Amino acid sequence: MEKNKNAVPKKAKTDSRRKDTKQMILDAAKKVFAMHPYNAASIRMIASQGEFYHGLIRYHFPSKAAIFEEVIKNSCMTLYNSNKMWLSEVAKLPPKEGLSIFLDRFIEFSRNNPDICSIIIQNLSHDDPSTLPGYQHLKKLLSNSSKDFEKIVNMRASSEDVARYVDSFNALIFRYLGAKPIAAHIAGFDPESDEYLKWVKDTLLFVFLPVLNQYRE
Repeated sequence: MEKNKNAVPKKAKTDSRRKDTKQMILDAAKKVFAMHPYNAASIRMIASQGEFYHGLIRYHFPSKAAIFEEVIKNSCMTLYNSNKMWLSEVAKLPPKEGLSIFLDRFIEFSRNNPDICSIIIQNLSHDDPSTLPGYQHLKKLLSNSSKDFEKIVNMRASSEDVARYVDSFNALIFRYLGAKPIAAHIAGFDPESDEYLKWVKDTLLFVFLPVLNQYRE
């Protein structure tokens, strides 16, 4: 009997199913880690979120730490690459126009990736960073975003002042977008409303544009 030349090999099908299952677990884990800090989350929560047996997770990941490290690595890489692209897009624009567009990009990113900022803000206050799996990815994201800003945007300021500026910006935008229910409630908005996101943008412009105007070349 002639073999079907278009047939997918059994190993390829198995690898594909394994990859799909692993991604399904990571997607569920992302939801859980967006709602709970690492120490409070559990494998059973991930299984419940994904509606699958928790033993399936053990087959693909040896521990909760391994799952979290994969999630935080992917989240930080996605945000870092996007952040660098936005900076390059607005670097030559006047400060107000550039910051306005950058904020539009960041806010739209949070709409399309609602869990990433939440995962970051949930774990920035971890008691001992050295015990947080994947902490190096979070540290690298924050450190390199500051270096990229200094290199691409050209502020007439010391590296220390640029780092202070970017760290302050990150602290606020991660709080406003990653902890929306609390931040929006305090500000008097529905966290899912366009009005709240407009308030976020206006507030960040109010706080950071004067400094950018002062130090831009």
